[in-house]
Amino acid sequence: MAPLPVRPEDQLPKNSKSTPALPLTSTSSDLSALKAAHVNLSKLVSPPHSAGEADVLLEASYEFVKNARAAIVIERSNAVEKEREKMEVVRAQLEEVVEGLRDAV
Repeated sequence: MAPLPVRPEDQLPKNSKSTPALPLTSTSSDLSALKAAHVNLSKLVSPPHSAGEADVLLEASYEFVKNARAAIVIERSNAVEKEREKMEVVRAQLEEVVEGLRDAV
C-alpha cells in the first residue's frame, strides 16, 4: 500500500489556540484517503469480549489521552528546556568542585 500523501499545511506547527486539534477538513480528507486505499480500520482493533473489558479499555484510552495532553502542555511550556538549563548550571558547578578537589590533592 502506498503511503498517504502529506498536505503542506500538516507539516507546519500550528498554534493550538487558533486551530482545533483535529480540523474537520483534514480529518475528512484523511478518512477519504484511507477509504480510497481500501484500509479497513476495524481490523486494526480487536473487538472487546465483554462490557467490563470495554470499560477497562475506555479507561485506558482516557488515561492515554490525559497523559498525551500533559506531555503536550509540558512540551509547549518549555519546561524540559528550563530543567536542562538548570542541570547544565549544576553540572558546571560540579565540574568546578571536581577541579578544586584535583588541585587540592
